[in-house]
Amino acid sequence: MINSINGTIPPKNNPFGNVSNRNSVTDFWLEKNPQPNNNITNTLGSILPETIILNPEEARKTNNLKIIGLSIASATVLAAAGIFFVLRGGPKGVAKGFRSLRDFLERKAQKSKLSGVRASGYEYLLGKADYLLNKAQAINNFTTIKDFTFKKLMYGGNRNWKYTRKIHNGITNMFEKLGLKTVAKSYKNSISKFNNLSQTNSSIIADLEKNTDLSETVNMYGGTITKKELVEFLKRRNNETDMLIKENFNEGVRKARYLNIKKITKELEQSFEEKGPLWFLSKDTLKDFVAEAEILPKKLEIQKQILDTKKEISYSPHALYNDADEIIMKISSTLKATDKDALESLNKVREAFKSFSKTGKIDIRKMTEDLAVMEYKISNKSSVMLNADVLKMVQNLKSLYLDYKQGKIEDILEVYKVLLPKEQYVKIEKEFNNAVKSLNKSIKLETEDFINKSRDLTMGSAPTDILTVLGGFGTLAYYLGKSDNAQERTAITLKYGIPALVGIGVSLYGNARLFAGSKSLMFATISSFLANRIGTFANNLYEKHLKNTGKFIEPLDKSSHNA
Repeated sequence: MINSINGTIPPKNNPFGNVSNRNSVTDFWLEKNPQPNNNITNTLGSILPETIILNPEEARKTNNLKIIGLSIASATVLAAAGIFFVLRGGPKGVAKGFRSLRDFLERKAQKSKLSGVRASGYEYLLGKADYLLNKAQAINNFTTIKDFTFKKLMYGGNRNWKYTRKIHNGITNMFEKLGLKTVAKSYKNSISKFNNLSQTNSSIIADLEKNTDLSETVNMYGGTITKKELVEFLKRRNNETDMLIKENFNEGVRKARYLNIKKITKELEQSFEEKGPLWFLSKDTLKDFVAEAEILPKKLEIQKQILDTKKEISYSPHALYNDADEIIMKISSTLKATDKDALESLNKVREAFKSFSKTGKIDIRKMTEDLAVMEYKISNKSSVMLNADVLKMVQNLKSLYLDYKQGKIEDILEVYKVLLPKEQYVKIEKEFNNAVKSLNKSIKLETEDFINKSRDLTMGSAPTDILTVLGGFGTLAYYLGKSDNAQERTAITLKYGIPALVGIGVSLYGNARLFAGSKSLMFATISSFLANRIGTFANNLYEKHLKNTGKFIEPLDKSSHNA
């Protein structure tokens, strides 16, 4: 395709013509085996210099300011990313990846086993994934050791260096406030959605009272009930939902949970203080993520408390199935492939829960029988008879069904489905689902992401994260020091260096704000682009000033300098 290109590109239309028109083999820095075809080199010269950036030392040989600037920006970003990977992102990212792989293989293996399919392949891979996960989790201890050691250093040990201690605490508090800000903003959005729903419900109820014959009866709950009774029921459920949201997710209650989290992380810090300076030499550091293991029980308590409240607000058959399926997979993992009767019975229960999630209907008698048979067959397996945890899981699975009670939102939607036209019902159902989805996200941010962030901050992660930016500054300063003159340094700094540092800073800010990786990357890219545009404008003004004062130094490559 490239070889079919004919003709040449006029230099005035090719801003990179000076790069692509090379006079000798030593002038080529992009190609190992340059071809003598000028058509090709001219064509590629307008594309490759912007997309393939070598190290700054080699880029300088091109005398192209744009390529030099981009190479320095790339080196700055790579240096910062490397520091972040080693000091923070790398270990946790690796562990998270292996966790996802392990969970995927676990589900595949147990589904195969429950279906009577030979699952040895998955089980073999699962064993390897378990091994790698344990090692990857243990790598996180390196991060903890590094953070905690640096924290003790800044505190000055027994000498108690107040100034550096104040700096450390100031950076940590700033990061914590950013995380809290994200949690608060998320809850504000969720509460706003529920407030809007409450108003919508009130409007619908008022409309039903005005335009409906409330004396009419409908078949519901195994009998007949008047529409007036249903409307009164809607009023109660709407008020109860409002109260649950206000009582459990207001600023005061969230502050109480925050103080509880602070108490947990303070106990974690004290625990590490008591371990002594050589704790990391113990075998525990090779088995699991020590800091997470220590706070996990209390972290789960906080999560259970808030999730139980959330179930009062919304708990659908689909959510029940997800909870049941998680327990079933854990029970299945304790059984051997040869335990066919127990697995078959367990699979029947799983299919019943699955059917319930889709239809909302279930054969109560059959489900009760299947649960009883499953409990009998599993409890009589010699491999699990003495395992109290397995028997507890079996009881929890039974309780999920026997004690199941749908949430108040599901109660409201159940009535709406009878009283409202289909089109209106679909619309209000979508609004409810969006509100619940938003609340789920807020709960995860508070009880998972923020607790994890608090754990790391307590160990001293924030100041070492700042090293990411410092590493970028150092790299940029090093390469700027090799510039030919102040004019070149200014141009590279404004157009490429500062945008690179802005991207690094925004990424770090996104991490502190508990943003997802993709969201942080998007904001960093947009910020870098805007900084580049501003820097280019500022540099143009600077060069115009130099020209007016007669101090402008003509660059070796005019076209690329002004590109």
